Amino acid sequence: MTHDKFLPLLGAYHDGEIRDPEKIQIEEHLRDCPACREELELLARIDALSKERPVAGPNGKYWDSFAARVSSGIRDRSTGAAPKEAAMFQDSFIRPQKNFAMRAWVFPLSFATHAILAAVLIVIPLLNTANLPTIEITSAFLAPPPPSPPPPPPPAKKATTSQAKRIKPVQTQSSFEAGKLVAPVEIPDEIAEEQISDVGIEGGVEGGVEGGVIGGVLGGVVGGVLGGVVGEVEAPVRAVGDVKPPRLLKQIDPTYPEIARQARVEGIVIIEATTDIYGRVQGYKVLRSIPLLDQAAIDAVRQWVYEPMIINGRPRGVIFTVTVTFRLKS
Repeated sequence: MTHDKFLPLLGAYHDGEIRDPEKIQIEEHLRDCPACREELELLARIDALSKERPVAGPNGKYWDSFAARVSSGIRDRSTGAAPKEAAMFQDSFIRPQKNFAMRAWVFPLSFATHAILAAVLIVIPLLNTANLPTIEITSAFLAPPPPSPPPPPPPAKKATTSQAKRIKPVQTQSSFEAGKLVAPVEIPDEIAEEQISDVGIEGGVEGGVEGGVIGGVLGGVVGGVLGGVVGEVEAPVRAVGDVKPPRLLKQIDPTYPEIARQARVEGIVIIEATTDIYGRVQGYKVLRSIPLLDQAAIDAVRQWVYEPMIINGRPRGVIFTVTVTFRLKS
């Protein structure tokens, strides 16, 4: 052990509180270290001085009043009077004030204040209409233009009674037999035209179609009938493979919902639209939804008009997807 480690142990060595193994090491160190010997001698002189001084004790007045003080304490305890020391410490305790009336109105007032502050923080951004959003609508259609309709039949010639040629009937003997095909005996040199009635207007009706039928409507198609298509309407086809989505003819921009604009909601809504034979959207289904923007996209797509799809000479409905993009102004 070094000098710094022996020095704190000298007081315990002087008082006889060191064990024998450590005591032997300290004595060996004291023989070699004069500084530790001087420290030990100083501790011995201090101990001697403290023993030479008389012990201070209570004076005579303390013992003269001792009996009176003991009897006074016993009397106070028997009568239940609180001693002075107890009253002193009792004054040092902190007791909370029990004010129930104040608590009754402080809590509702605090709750109402917090509710008003929260409402103000929510309403103020909704009243800010400085930056209006922009709406971008993206409709990706890769359909080629539909084939051109077949040329209309040539207009029927108007015949008059003076130009009509009639062939006098000739009675001949028929050589046909039932159930057998027989080649004609003679081929006529001239075939008379049928008599055509004079029903109609010279030059046609404005807006009509060449070759129209009696009872047709303005703007109808060849062979069309009033209010529909001849025959049974076929189910719509899905725009996949060779069938391409129809071409958009009329597009209505959607209205950006105010609540979505205030909430800074934007994105793309994908709708599966179904058109009828006239190119009008008659059915829809939301494939990719944004709750605050779905209804605005549906209301706009239902007003769109597409070019009717003609398949095998008959109009058909088409099922295809439409994307509507909502984007806010930066």
